[in-house]
Amino acid sequence: MSKKIKLLTIIETLGRGGAERVLVNTLPELQKIGIDCEVAILFQRDDLANELEDRGIKVHKLNLSYKWNIFEGVYKLYNLIRINRYSIVHAHLFFAYFYLGLTKIIFPKMKVITTFHNLGYKVYPANTFIKKVRKKIDIFIVNRLFDKTTAVSYAVKKHYEKHLNLDNIDMISNSFPILEFEKNYKNNSQNILENYIYNNNNFLVLTAGRFVKEKGHKYLIEAIKILNKKYTNMTFLFVGNGPLKNHIKDLSLSNIKIISEIEHMELMKLYKEVDLIVVPSIYEAFGLVVGEAMIMEKAVVATNVDGIVDLITDKEEGLLVPPKDAQALADTIEKFYLDKELRETLAKHAREKIKKFDTKIIAFQWKNYYKDMINE
Repeated sequence: MSKKIKLLTIIETLGRGGAERVLVNTLPELQKIGIDCEVAILFQRDDLANELEDRGIKVHKLNLSYKWNIFEGVYKLYNLIRINRYSIVHAHLFFAYFYLGLTKIIFPKMKVITTFHNLGYKVYPANTFIKKVRKKIDIFIVNRLFDKTTAVSYAVKKHYEKHLNLDNIDMISNSFPILEFEKNYKNNSQNILENYIYNNNNFLVLTAGRFVKEKGHKYLIEAIKILNKKYTNMTFLFVGNGPLKNHIKDLSLSNIKIISEIEHMELMKLYKEVDLIVVPSIYEAFGLVVGEAMIMEKAVVATNVDGIVDLITDKEEGLLVPPKDAQALADTIEKFYLDKELRETLAKHAREKIKKFDTKIIAFQWKNYYKDMINE
């Protein structure tokens, strides 16, 4: 009889980011199919910890005093691993695999893996001395100290193969707990709009994402200005937070409502009530918002960038436009506004397509992947 796999997942925080949400989606399903899951977070933010603990997953809070406290990080991780003797340790995001890689030097036989989630060198190019040094550290750790590396999309895989001189990154997609989403959100959204807007009779468009340059809010605002010259009954909900929040407020119009603080459950309910989801990203690693909209059977306008095209084929599950093209964005939003049948048809196609990304399917891929790692 094979020994039960004991998995430790390490991540920087359990804040409300995409990588963190993926863990909350995936780990409970892995637990159901026989993998003993625990999580370690390096730093203090733990917004999503309760969601994991409520599902029986232990969360270890290492509470490092600052990001680059190498001695403290390795010492705390060493003690956690020494006491619990995990089968596999799986890191997500830079500081998680940085500290795990250093700890691997102490435990050379320990099976370790890291997953890449973003397009980090597009957001933060290695164009200064400090960033170039960090990139060299990155290259050394992932090439010399890890047994396996994986990526959440083909866009991410190509990105890190190029920047970290890797040629063996495996691809296991992000996933969505579709049945859970339907049970909790699809038929339970009564009066949710009343919490955020007074007039919900307008055509409602929602975009969700951090207020950062790469999410493309600037071009959506330009598109809204174009649409406002023809239509007076469109309302746009911008859901998110981030460093550009005040700048976006300054640019925004009277028919834009900014929602800064919202629980994920509330956001999923909002998806159900709006008419259209827009994702105007300049580039995207995967597109969790796109996938969630597809589950909720909503029409989607998105940019035709790597990461999104893994989910949507133009004119089949949604409509795609070039990034940074406000006019194309406005024209495509207008097309959906004028054609309810088109919205409904593509949304139904999207609902079928997203089933390929169900967490129940992806969890078994991970289980088999971990088994292969242990047997190698």
